Amino acid sequence: MTEMNGETEPYTEMEVMIETDNNILEIVQKNTGFTAIVDEGETNDRNQVNVKEHLHVQGKYVTLDLSCKGIQKVPLETFEYENLTTLYLQDNNLCEIPDDLISLKNLETLVLAKNKIKVLSRTVYLLDKLIQLDISDNDIEEILPDVSGLESLREFRVNGNRLEEIPSQIGYLRKLRILTLNDNRLKDLPKSISNLENLKILSLDGNSLEFLSPEICRIDGLKQLTLSGNQITNLPRDTENFLALEKLILDDNDFEFIPIQVLWLENLAELALSGNRLKEIQPEIGQLKNLTILGLNSNDLEEIPEELFQLQRLEVIGLENNKITVIPDTIAKLYDLRELYLGDNCIKEVPENLCWCSQLEVLSLLKNDLSSFPIEIENLRKLHTLVLSNNHFKTLPDAIGSLVHLEILSADGNELETLADDFKGLIRLRQLNLNNNKFSIFPKVVCGLKLLEVLDISNNSIEFLPPVISQLDRLVVLKINQNNIKSFDTDLCALKELQVLDMSTNRLQEVPETVAEMENLNDLDLSNNQFLEFPKTVFSIPNLERLKFDQENGNQLPLIPDEIEFSSISYLILSKNSLRTLPNTISGMRNIKSIIADNNDIHTLPKSICDIPQLQVLHLNDNCLTSLPENFDNLSKLKDLRIHNNPLKTPPMDVCVSGVMQPIGRFIRRALEREELLLMKMINVIKTNLNKNELRYLMKKFRFPEEKMAELEQTYYGKDKLQERVYHAMLFWKEFKGPLANIEELIRVFHVIGYDDLCLKLRAMKIYAQRLRL
Repeated sequence: MTEMNGETEPYTEMEVMIETDNNILEIVQKNTGFTAIVDEGETNDRNQVNVKEHLHVQGKYVTLDLSCKGIQKVPLETFEYENLTTLYLQDNNLCEIPDDLISLKNLETLVLAKNKIKVLSRTVYLLDKLIQLDISDNDIEEILPDVSGLESLREFRVNGNRLEEIPSQIGYLRKLRILTLNDNRLKDLPKSISNLENLKILSLDGNSLEFLSPEICRIDGLKQLTLSGNQITNLPRDTENFLALEKLILDDNDFEFIPIQVLWLENLAELALSGNRLKEIQPEIGQLKNLTILGLNSNDLEEIPEELFQLQRLEVIGLENNKITVIPDTIAKLYDLRELYLGDNCIKEVPENLCWCSQLEVLSLLKNDLSSFPIEIENLRKLHTLVLSNNHFKTLPDAIGSLVHLEILSADGNELETLADDFKGLIRLRQLNLNNNKFSIFPKVVCGLKLLEVLDISNNSIEFLPPVISQLDRLVVLKINQNNIKSFDTDLCALKELQVLDMSTNRLQEVPETVAEMENLNDLDLSNNQFLEFPKTVFSIPNLERLKFDQENGNQLPLIPDEIEFSSISYLILSKNSLRTLPNTISGMRNIKSIIADNNDIHTLPKSICDIPQLQVLHLNDNCLTSLPENFDNLSKLKDLRIHNNPLKTPPMDVCVSGVMQPIGRFIRRALEREELLLMKMINVIKTNLNKNELRYLMKKFRFPEEKMAELEQTYYGKDKLQERVYHAMLFWKEFKGPLANIEELIRVFHVIGYDDLCLKLRAMKIYAQRLRL
C-alpha cells in the first residue's frame, strides 16, 4: 500500500495478482516438489538495469529512480554515485539492502516501499543526512535502536509492516515532522515519543491500540492525528493540550460518545468519528467554531442537535447510515455548506430550509423514506451531484430542471414511470441512474441531454428504444439490461463513442450487421437473451475486448461459430450454455487472454487451443472433460486454470489442481503413450479371437463402408490371412473414428454386440494396466 496525505491507498489489482501468483507457486513447490525452471538469462535481466538511464541531475540534487523495475538486488553501480541525494527503489522484489549503501553519504531521500524486506540493514541508520525515509509495505518486524542515528530525519513512513513495538530511541529524532505507522501491530508507543517536539503529522491507523498514550498529548504542536481502525473507547484528559490540532481522525473504533476533550479543541478543522457506536452528538459540539469537515457516518445517531448549526464554517457533513428522522429547519444557517450526506437514515421529509443552503454542491439522501422534495430545490443552483436512490419518489422533484450545474443524478430504486419535460433543463448532466424503477416506455426527454456520458436504465419494463437515442452522441456507458427489449436497433449502432453496453436479460434474437460501426465499443454483455444461434455479427466489432454470453436464464446454445477467429476479443465468457466443445478456429483469436466456459457440456477441447500462447485464464468447471489435449503445456502463460467437477482421467484432478503446466503436459503425453500401447495390445488379442463372420458383423457395427469391407476381404483373402484381415480392420477403425477410437469405446462395442468372453479379456487388460501404473 502507498501513503498519500497521511492516508493509505489500497493495493492495486495487479499487485494483488502478483502476490497471489507467488503464493500459488510456493504451495505448488511445497506440495508437489516441483520447482519452476527459470531461464538464467531471464533472472539476470531482472537485475541488469542501466543505472545511468535513470539518473537525473538538477543543480546539487542527484536523483536515481529505480522504482518498478522488478529487480531482486540493488545494482552495484548505484553505490558509485557518492553525490546521490535521492534514491527510489520502491515496488521491486528486494529482500535486503546491501551494506554498500553506506557509501551514499549525501543521501537525503530513500524510498524502499513495496518490497519484500524483512530486516532493515543497519547501514540505513547510518545515513545521517537522510531527511525522508519510506519503508512502507514490507515485512519488517523491528525498528532497531540504531534509528537514533537518523537525526536529520523529517519524514518517516513505516506503514504496512509487522511492527509490534517502536524503540524508545525514536525520541531522538527531534526534527521529525511526519511519522506514519499505519497497518502494523502496535499496542502502545514509547513514552519518549513526547520528545518529538516538531512532529506535525502522526498516523496510527489500523493497529491494535486500545488507548492513546498521554505522552503523545505532550506534542502540543501536532496538527494531524489519525487513529482509525483501532480499538479505542476514549481519549486521555490531556487531549485538551492539542491546541494546534487541525485534523483528528477516529473512524472505526469503539467510541460510544464524542470525548469531551475533543470538543475543547478550538482549532480543529476536521473531525471524523464514522464507524463507531455514537448515540448522540453532545451540545458542546457548538464550541468547534473552526470546524469545516465533520464525519459521523455509520453510528447510532437519532437526531442532529441545534448546536451543530452554529458551526457556520462547516463545508462537509457526513451523517449517513444512522437513525436520523428529521432534518432541522436551522440547517439554513450553514451558508457555506458544500457537501451533505444523509443517506441510509429514516428521514420522511426534506425541509424547505435545506434549499437555502445555496452553496451546496453535493446532496445525498439515498435510502430514506422520501416521496417528495420542496419546490425550492431550484435555489440549489450550484448542486452538481444529487443522490435520491432507494426512496419512494413517483415523480422527480418539481423544478429539477433549474439545476443547470447538475452533473450526476442518481434516482435508481424508486417508483418513477415518466420524467417531466423540464428535465431537459439539466444541460450539464453527465451521469444519470434510473435503474430499478417502473419505466415501461423509454423517457425520450433523456435523449436531449447532449453531454450525457453514463446512462443506467436497467431493471425496468422497457420494450423498445426510441430512434432519438442516436442523439446521445457522447454516451460512453449504456446499461439497459433486465428490460423487455426485443430488438437491437440500428439507431443504437449510431452511438459512436459508446464503450460499455449491457443488454443482458432482455428478449433479443439477433444483432444487426451495423454493429460493426461501433468503433469504440469494448465491453458487451448479451447474456440471458433469446438468441436461436450465436450472433456472429458481434465478431465484426473492431475493438471489442470483453464479450459476456452467459445464458443461465436464456436460450442455451450448443455451438460457437468459426468466425470467432476474426474477433478482437480478449475476455470471453460463455458459461451456462450447452457447448460440447470450443471451435477449432479459436487459436486464431489474436488478443484472447481469458476464456470462461463453466457449466457447459464440453466433452473435448480442440487441439488448437494449445496454440494460444497468450492465454492466461481458462475456466472449465462443471463440464464433461475426461482428458486435456496432448500439448496443453504449450499454454505457458496460463496462470488461472480451473477445471473442477469434470470426470478427468488424463490427467487426473490431483495433477491439474496445481495449475502448473509442465507436470500436466508430461502426464498427458505419457498417458497417451500408455493408451496407444494398450490399445495396440488389445488389437493383437482381438485378431486371434475373431472368426470371419464375427469380424464382418463387427465391421458393420463399426459402420465401415461396404467398399472398405470388400477391400479388406479381397486383400486378406483366405483362412490363413484372417488375423491380418482383423488387424487391418482394427487399424482402419482407429483412423476412421479418430479421437473416438479409444479403449472405453472398444470395450463398449464388444459388450453391446455380445462378445462377452472377449469383452472380459479386454477389461482385464485395462484393469491390469491401471494397477501397474499405481
